Amino acid sequence: MSSDPKVLEQEAYAFLAQEKLAEAFNAFRKAANLHRSGGNHKQASLCFAAAASCWSIKSGEKAFYNSASSYEEAAKEAEVAKDFEYASLLYKYAAINYERDMESFNFSNCFYRSRECYRKFLTRQLISPKKIQQITKTNEKRGARSFIRHVFSWLILSFSYLIWGHGERPVRAFFSWLFVVFSSAFFYRLGYLFKNGSVYKPNFLDALYFSIITFTTVGYGDISPTGFSKVVVTIELLCGLLFVPLFLIGLSRKYLRV
Repeated sequence: MSSDPKVLEQEAYAFLAQEKLAEAFNAFRKAANLHRSGGNHKQASLCFAAAASCWSIKSGEKAFYNSASSYEEAAKEAEVAKDFEYASLLYKYAAINYERDMESFNFSNCFYRSRECYRKFLTRQLISPKKIQQITKTNEKRGARSFIRHVFSWLILSFSYLIWGHGERPVRAFFSWLFVVFSSAFFYRLGYLFKNGSVYKPNFLDALYFSIITFTTVGYGDISPTGFSKVVVTIELLCGLLFVPLFLIGLSRKYLRV
């Protein structure tokens, strides 16, 4: 087999035309590795993706690991080449194939990377669209509606990234919970609360206690908010209603697959 990546690609396509899928898979993989070693990450990404497609056709519903790993390598090369939109799509294909092969850890990682790459693509699309690198061309329409859709998607993905790592990093939801509880306690400490028929300025322990029972929506009623504290209570209650379910869902998504 030749050591010229372009010749290897031609051989791979010839094998593909003859339906020799295993030989085409190996040729595409070798061409991809040669392109990668030569710094041609765009072509390496395309070759890895082609190899993954060959294996998907060959394997049918039997074994998806080789296809998944090739899609993942293709995604990594696309990420190095700064085509985050294409990388997001390839990571998604890798995640689907890993899930079919019951590779939970690899599925989780590729799903997370897919979301993150698309968030990076949207960031570039909104800030500096002229700097976007594309391995494969898209015919996406541009205009006010497209811009608004991209902004909305970016906000959702950014929130998802920060709060619970797109469902694959549930520990972030726990730290978000701690942040809300302690920051709310800080604001309660600056304001006033109502207890035993009188308004008073709480110490840190009272403020933290009130923050915890507010966030968890327990609400014993021994302490009540007053003045500015009512605004903080409203925000903290909404956060508690959101963050606790996200933590539980993320935990079950990630660990109950095993």
